[in-house]
Amino acid sequence: MNRDKNGKVILFPRVKERLVEEGLEALEAKRYEEALYFFSEAEQLGERRFSVQLSMALCHYELGNFHEAERRLRVLLQENEGNTDLLQMYLSILMQTQRYEQAEAVIRDALRHHPLPTSFRENLLHLFRFVQKMNKRPLPPAEQEKVQRLFESNDIAEHMHVIKQLEKEDIAPVLPLLKQYLINETNSPIVKTMLLRLLTLKNIDDVVTVEKFGKRIEVIPAMLNEQAETAFAAELLERLERCLANENPSLYDVAAEIWLRYTYVLYPFSPEPAASHAWMAALHFVACQFQGAPVTMEKIAARYGVSVEEIAALCDKLCDIENFSYF
Repeated sequence: MNRDKNGKVILFPRVKERLVEEGLEALEAKRYEEALYFFSEAEQLGERRFSVQLSMALCHYELGNFHEAERRLRVLLQENEGNTDLLQMYLSILMQTQRYEQAEAVIRDALRHHPLPTSFRENLLHLFRFVQKMNKRPLPPAEQEKVQRLFESNDIAEHMHVIKQLEKEDIAPVLPLLKQYLINETNSPIVKTMLLRLLTLKNIDDVVTVEKFGKRIEVIPAMLNEQAETAFAAELLERLERCLANENPSLYDVAAEIWLRYTYVLYPFSPEPAASHAWMAALHFVACQFQGAPVTMEKIAARYGVSVEEIAALCDKLCDIENFSYF
């Protein structure tokens, strides 16, 4: 790869093909991290062939990145319905992560809508009966107690501990309780963010209502894309870095930490208003306050071309969120 005199990127001949070849060689040698690197580089250059996408899913699976492997296989299955090899790999991940309810739905759809070889269909039927039993089993008393603590304790650290433990469990039996937690206005917004991420990880496709700071929003966790949902926040952080990082690295670090905490606590809501300069000014001012730097709001407002009133309102929001960030 090189650049011409105008700065445009020039690709060497057959770059994608060579990257794929290197990836396949590493995959065959079971060097999964190396293989994934080459495939990812090829993907960034526009490589979309089925074999490469499948190889990337396999690498993620072997490296234990089950969520990403499951996501990629789900996309491939949607594009290649009835592919029994894909279906078998996809189901093995669902079983590995104990997502029996989703496995039941996938098997039911395959049995109803796709022509399958007789032997494969019989294996699916056996697996279907097994996941049905797993879905019907009552939650062990110990697990019920874990979830119940979410509602009985006021200890946020305890809530976080419970949610972390639920990452290893089938949460379908306690989903109604978890939904109730998200809508309860007295519960911690930090824990709600953790819980929503858990539901996304478990690929929950039910509609859930999230309440934070007097506002409510309905979301489907399985369809949430945190990167897309927080695009404005990420863009603002980049602009803030360009503005402050060279001038005062420690001040930028403080401002970035405040912003990341703010957007984490707020998720899945987006910062309002979506006015970059006003938010940058507010973050600059609050970071100065945290560091004890002598600066006036008027001076910061003039630097970013915004009003003092705009900054003051956003500073209040940032400081209010800070109160939730420590416990």
